[in-house]
Amino acid sequence: MKALIHTRFLHWKQAPFHLIFWLLFPIIVVIFLQYLLLNFEEDTKVPVGIVVADQTNTAFELVEKIKESPLIRVYQLDEKKALNQLEKHELDSVFVIKEGYEEQINRGIRNRLITSYQSDLSFAYTSVSEMVASMVQQDTGRIKTAFTVLQMEEQLANKQNWKPEEIIATSKEIESEQNLLSAHFRYQGQADVGKSQSQLWNPWGLWVLFSCLATFFLFGWLVKENHSSVRARFAFIRFSFKTYALLNLTLYTLILLLMDAVTLIIFNYFLETPIDTSRIAATISFRFVINGLAFLFALKMKQIVTYYSLSLILTLMLALTGGAIIPIDGLTNRLPLLNNVHPLIPFLNGTFHNFWLYIVGVFIFIWYVRKDETYA
Repeated sequence: MKALIHTRFLHWKQAPFHLIFWLLFPIIVVIFLQYLLLNFEEDTKVPVGIVVADQTNTAFELVEKIKESPLIRVYQLDEKKALNQLEKHELDSVFVIKEGYEEQINRGIRNRLITSYQSDLSFAYTSVSEMVASMVQQDTGRIKTAFTVLQMEEQLANKQNWKPEEIIATSKEIESEQNLLSAHFRYQGQADVGKSQSQLWNPWGLWVLFSCLATFFLFGWLVKENHSSVRARFAFIRFSFKTYALLNLTLYTLILLLMDAVTLIIFNYFLETPIDTSRIAATISFRFVINGLAFLFALKMKQIVTYYSLSLILTLMLALTGGAIIPIDGLTNRLPLLNNVHPLIPFLNGTFHNFWLYIVGVFIFIWYVRKDETYA
């Protein structure tokens, strides 16, 4: 094994960037595309100016709730600067929380609490204004509820001695713990649906696509060394070509498993994807399957250019039919068997069991034990 590692190292030394590039290629591309998506989402948010004339906790709480909206990018400015940017169409709209906002809220007044401004190019003003109005109505509703509870307490001669502030705080606590209506968009493979980070695609779907491509390209060595002119040299070596190829498969599998572990850590840190037992098991299973497929596929190829071309086509077919790029829920609902026979779907579903894991193992075993060809 030591001699084999030394031999493989000599091959890597001739083209070190080829190995490094394809090992890092899936990680770099997925992270780059993910940050590109986040920047795109940030750029597509509606720019809204907020002017806080009432320096109270209630007013600032309203601003924080507006900032929580995933579709709005809030700029907290003074009124003169905000209106100036609105005239230049740098802001879609401006909302001014007027002085006395908290006082009027506490008195149950709902009218003319906020002044809004729009321009002739304000395309999202209606939606944003309705959202802000609903948040204000929520605050006034809490105050009205507090007054109603106090009136009921007086009528029923209850001696609980509730204070309005306590009732409002209790209603906020109940609201946070008991969501009456909560809607989330969930994408395939996304474990935590409560995260604010939206995802237009599944990062593991992208990774499995580029990882398949990188694996096939890394196994190009087998096509070159399986050529008859090269294999003839193994007659003078103490181990056969099959043993040499199988040991190299083991070496590449160990290296790629190490890179998969690094991928799990990097994705967890940068993309906040969870690391759990099912994801680790699915990754290990996928690595054995795709390495075995690349190994068997490379054994049948004679020309390296043909191998690379067909590898690209095969990778795209696997990704498209496995749901790595586009959802295939309708297809899998009509053909449930596809979940069991497709090489990539078990990984995307986070399961270890993969039908191809056994198929690949059997074919490699048959290839190894059958009678070898003789080269003169």
